[in-house]
Amino acid sequence: MIYKQGTLDFQDIEFKVVFSRRRTLGISVLPDSSVVVRVPYRTSEKTINRIVQEKAAWIIKHRDNYRNRGNGKISRSYINGESHLFRGNESVLRIEKTQKSFVLFLDSTIHMGLEKENDEKAVKRLLYKGYKAEAARIFPELMQAAVIKHENQSFKPTGLIIRSMKRRWGSCSNKGLITLSTELIKLPDQYIEYVIIHELCHLKHHNHGTGFYELLSESFPEWKSVRKNLRQYIQ
Repeated sequence: MIYKQGTLDFQDIEFKVVFSRRRTLGISVLPDSSVVVRVPYRTSEKTINRIVQEKAAWIIKHRDNYRNRGNGKISRSYINGESHLFRGNESVLRIEKTQKSFVLFLDSTIHMGLEKENDEKAVKRLLYKGYKAEAARIFPELMQAAVIKHENQSFKPTGLIIRSMKRRWGSCSNKGLITLSTELIKLPDQYIEYVIIHELCHLKHHNHGTGFYELLSESFPEWKSVRKNLRQYIQ
C-alpha cells in the first residue's frame, strides 16, 4: 500500500505526509505544533509508520514544547543531542571534540566539531557561522531560480546581502539591493521563496500599495497563507 498525500495519525501523533523528489525521509515539528513527514515518492505506509514510531518520543517532546509555550518560541540549548531548525527540519546536534572546527548539515543532524565541545557559547558561534555559510550558498540559488521562474516580470535586483536581522526577514533598497536575514535558513524553502518574491516585487513597487499586492498575488498566489504561517516563527 502506498500512502496518498494528506493528514494521517500514528498512535498519539497526527502528521501530514508530503511527497517530493527527495531521497530520504525527514520529519519537521512546526511552531504551530503540527508535524510534517516529507518522504520520497511511493514510500510505503509500513516505512512511514516505522520511522514515525522510531522518532515518536522526539516528535512528542518537540510538539508538546510548542503547545506548552504557545508563542512559537522554544528556548534551545547548545549541547549534544539538542535540536535546532535547519531548512524546516528539527536537526539534532552531534558535537565532538576536534582540533579543527567544522559544521556539517546532514538530513536530520547537524554534525559539529570544535575544541571546546562543552562550551555552549562556542557551539552557538560555530552553529551560526554554519548557518551563515549555508545561507550564502543557498539563497543566491533560490533568488536566481525565482528571477528565472518569473522572467516575464523582468526582476533585476542589483545585488544580494545576507546578514543577521532581528526584526525583519528581508528588505529591498531603492537601488534594488535585496537583503535577506540569515535566520531564514532555518525555515522551509517555501518561506524563503516567499520572502524573496516579496522583496523582488518591491523592485517595482517600493511600498505596500495596491500595485504591490497585485504583483505579489500574480507571482506568488499563496502568499496570504504562507505569510500567516511565517508569523509563527519568532526570531
